[in-house]
Amino acid sequence: MHDSRRDANLSDVMRAVGILYRRATRTFDQDQSSLPVGTRSVLELLALTAPQTVPRIAKTLLLSRQFVQRSVDYGVDQGFLEFQENPAHRRSRLVSVTVEGRTTIEGVLRREQEHFADARDQLTEDEISTCLHVLNIIRDQTDWRPATEGGGLAGNEFA
Repeated sequence: MHDSRRDANLSDVMRAVGILYRRATRTFDQDQSSLPVGTRSVLELLALTAPQTVPRIAKTLLLSRQFVQRSVDYGVDQGFLEFQENPAHRRSRLVSVTVEGRTTIEGVLRREQEHFADARDQLTEDEISTCLHVLNIIRDQTDWRPATEGGGLAGNEFA
């Protein structure tokens, strides 16, 4: 049974997420020290985890391997990322963050936090945690594949 009020509220949440994403992208893309969105996602993931292969990064971020490869190549060209030998698989190298890449992503995240200062001051820690909890449930419990494909995808904290 559908709950039309909750359905409408969830639609409002998705619209708000879209607006936030577009505003953030526009704001940070205008910053000269900004990174392309794909490279930023890869840098953040690898700075918070460990070196990974391009296919693993693509799976974690729910992005195509081709897009991730282009993002990684850009990051390598800029000195933010580097390839390492993979002892588990000779042909699939690991991607890791360089010192310059770590410094860069830390600066990006710091600038983002400066943008959030006014909102942060109006929210309690519990409200922020609840918001994150709700978004994680939507991410994890929603079938994100096109209707013609069927099946669901597992979520993660980086997607």
